[in-house]
Amino acid sequence: MKNIYSFILLVGASSLLFGCKSVELPSVFDKGTKEVPRYGKEALHYQCENYQSFGLKLSATGDEAWVMLPDHEVGLLRDADDKQHYHYGTMDLRLNGDQTTLDDSDHLHLKGCKTADTSK
Repeated sequence: MKNIYSFILLVGASSLLFGCKSVELPSVFDKGTKEVPRYGKEALHYQCENYQSFGLKLSATGDEAWVMLPDHEVGLLRDADDKQHYHYGTMDLRLNGDQTTLDDSDHLHLKGCKTADTSK
C-alpha cells in the first residue's frame, strides 16, 4: 500500500513539473517595455557634469519653469528682459543648449547640463 501512495505522489509531481514546462512565463528583462522617466513623460531630463541631473517642465506660455530635483520641486518665473533666464529666490536657471546651468547660491551649482535622450 505504501508503494501505491509513493507511485501516485511521483506521478502527480511529475505531471505538475512537465505541465509547467508548457506554460510560458513572461520575461523579466523584456526589452519591449519602456521605463517611465524619473521626472515623468512630459518633463525634459537634463544630465549635467559630475553625474548630476534635474527635470524641467515649462508652462505652455513659457513664462514658468518647474525644476524637479530629487528631493523637491521649485517653480521659477521667466525674466522679462532675458527669455532664457528663470529665477525664484536664490535659484537661477539659464537655458543655453548643452551649456544650461542651474544655480542656487546656497548649495546647488549644476553646469554643462544638456537634455538626455529618454526614448531609449
